[in-house]
Amino acid sequence: MTDPAPRIEAGAPRPRQRLSQRQASTVTALLDAGLDHLRDHGYDQITLRAVAARAGVTHTTAYNYFTSKAHLVAEIFWRHLSAVPTPSPGADLALEDRITQALNGPGLLLADEPALADAALSALLLSDPDIRRLRNAIGLDLSLRIEIAIGPDADPEVVEAVLLAFSGAMLQAGMGYFDFAGVVPRISKLAALLQPRT
Repeated sequence: MTDPAPRIEAGAPRPRQRLSQRQASTVTALLDAGLDHLRDHGYDQITLRAVAARAGVTHTTAYNYFTSKAHLVAEIFWRHLSAVPTPSPGADLALEDRITQALNGPGLLLADEPALADAALSALLLSDPDIRRLRNAIGLDLSLRIEIAIGPDADPEVVEAVLLAFSGAMLQAGMGYFDFAGVVPRISKLAALLQPRT
């Protein structure tokens, strides 16, 4: 297993940028206001100006931290995902159960926050450099969870296959083919197929 990369914290400064305590509080206020606005109005109606007003700061201040509403939404999603603990499932469990433990938190995150789910699926597909940075952090986080679940001899191709399946299932859930709560059971079935037969 490769050494895990350091986690990027929510609202974490970009390289060469450090936030003061006041700035970090402003970022947190914007992220909280953004999630509240999403819950109340949805992704189509969110603007940085409206979120800034809700957070009690100017829109100019909001643009100091977020380049767009999509960047804000991607950061909200990353903050929530990085708060989900990474389990360390026992090696005595079947691979199917270890994968379920590893991905259940991230899978249910969007089930519990439907407005964030809709917004994140739209925002994370954009090519903005700040969104790409967050998308990479999200992919790294999910890969690490899968790698830990598989175990110390995790085959990188298996990790990638499970990650691709999870990502694809989340996208299909976002398109309404099934609900987000159904994602992890589907991936667990894949894990069962990957389990070596004895």
